[in-house]
Amino acid sequence: MTYPDRDGAWRPRPAQRSEEETTQPFQALPPPPSIFAPPPVAVPRPEVPVAPVVAEPVAPAPQETETADPVARRLAAPAVTSAPLAAPSALAAVGVPSVTDRPDSGGPPPEGGAEAAADARVRPSGRMHRLHAGRHTISRATLKKITVAPSTGAGLIIGRDRQHAAVPLRLFTPEPVRVTLVGGVWAAQLVVFRAFSMGARVTVVTDEPHAWAGFGERATGRHNRLRVLNGPPGPAGPGTAQTPMLTVYDLGMTGPAATTPLGPWRSQLTVLRQLDRSGVPALQDAQVVLLQRLGGDEAALVSSALRLRPHSSQFLQFMADDMMALIDEGTDRYLFLAQTEAEHREVGAPRR
Repeated sequence: MTYPDRDGAWRPRPAQRSEEETTQPFQALPPPPSIFAPPPVAVPRPEVPVAPVVAEPVAPAPQETETADPVARRLAAPAVTSAPLAAPSALAAVGVPSVTDRPDSGGPPPEGGAEAAADARVRPSGRMHRLHAGRHTISRATLKKITVAPSTGAGLIIGRDRQHAAVPLRLFTPEPVRVTLVGGVWAAQLVVFRAFSMGARVTVVTDEPHAWAGFGERATGRHNRLRVLNGPPGPAGPGTAQTPMLTVYDLGMTGPAATTPLGPWRSQLTVLRQLDRSGVPALQDAQVVLLQRLGGDEAALVSSALRLRPHSSQFLQFMADDMMALIDEGTDRYLFLAQTEAEHREVGAPRR
């Protein structure tokens, strides 16, 4: 018969002495063995299978569980030994759940706070739960600070106002646009140069072809983006949003003799190098008017034809070379052209 010792080992029970041994006179017993001596060897007897006693897990203190690091929890886990595992029936008899009864760790972490989340990370399966990215919260006070800046519109950036805000010019739209510029060739080429950045193809009708010769090749590096004509342009292909069409009339002091019909994504720019009464119809027919610095007589004609305020007529005579007035739907705006290095290299310094 075996019985459990203090250290948990199963040792054979000592054999009972017979009556003859008990009736013999008392004999001195040998001294007890040293604690370091090996245990006495007994004849093994057939053992009776008994279910081992498994100690129930002790739940850690709540404070220790919340503050414990996952690495410390792994170090505190019992070491794996080579001893055989207890049978599932024996574990069920003492109320210990089986490993197979644990939920699968492939899904989201179990609810129940930090303790349940930490337990899910150290499951025997070795798999981590799915990551839940994108869960961000902010306070209502922070949410109120998020604003959307007002749009300045879309189009060709013609310059900047006194607040350094970009001023767009809607030169290309699904509807035809007619623009009249009172100024020199320099200002006209600056507008064309910026139109190239929007994919435009330009046709120039002029009495001075040499003023435009080679400008398209220098500005774009291609020969098919600008063509220079000395007569009527004739029919042109339709424009698109990706490739709008611009026709420039640089005829001195007047506009084109006849009004040319325009289609979608087609615009017309009329350049008046000097303004007199012959050029007033071109001002009145335009939807947008661009003005460089004007003389006294030119400013008076513009103010009368476009019905500008008296102080606007005076300001038009004192604008700097790098300034331009934009008159659109009866509203006059004064802006700085803000040339880039590339524009300064290809077009030159501001002048009229």
